[in-house]
Amino acid sequence: MFGFLKKAHRARKEEARVGAAPLAPFEPLGLRRTGFVTIDRLPYQVHQGAFLFSPPEDAQRIDARGRVDLGASCELHRFYLTDDAFIQVGTTAKAIDDVKAFIYHDTKSVSTQAGFERWLGEESMIGRGSIDYHGKMFTRVWGDEDQEKIPPVTFDEAVFTDSDSVAEYEVNHFCMLYEREATETGRMEYLLISAEQTGNDYCVVFSVGVDITEADLKIV
Repeated sequence: MFGFLKKAHRARKEEARVGAAPLAPFEPLGLRRTGFVTIDRLPYQVHQGAFLFSPPEDAQRIDARGRVDLGASCELHRFYLTDDAFIQVGTTAKAIDDVKAFIYHDTKSVSTQAGFERWLGEESMIGRGSIDYHGKMFTRVWGDEDQEKIPPVTFDEAVFTDSDSVAEYEVNHFCMLYEREATETGRMEYLLISAEQTGNDYCVVFSVGVDITEADLKIV
């Protein structure tokens, strides 16, 4: 997803893993649980058909936030919107490295642990070098490009819904990021495939996203 995530992933191999313990809320760009945000839709209206991504209409309430401690002072902050979308901010020592907006494009329910493990195995699409998704060819971002298949990147996310100090639940992610250039626009589009375990519940989520800046957001 981001260069800083690769850096954090390497650092985690060299240090004891830090759990996603509740902390005082950090509000990058002023994003916060119970606040509202609008994502500029104009670039996607101008280039209709160039993206799978399309931001939600109107102002969106931030219904929950997620925090992932990646180690080496790197964190992911996710702000979950009402209409099946989230804004993700990557930081290092609370300095912003990367901001993306994602929409949930497809979700596959998995009924058993054995079925979930198949999504993590050698036959799974997660970790392949490239994926044709809805007629768009995406190339893997993480890992050695010469490797045909690599294991998913794993991290744990604490999700806060009713409190900013006590997490409501934790999600275990086994994921891979892909990208492609939307050639008509010169911008990148991303495909994030995440096999997710929440307690005894399993699913595989396909999200499509784009890079955004503070100028693309109206936050209130």
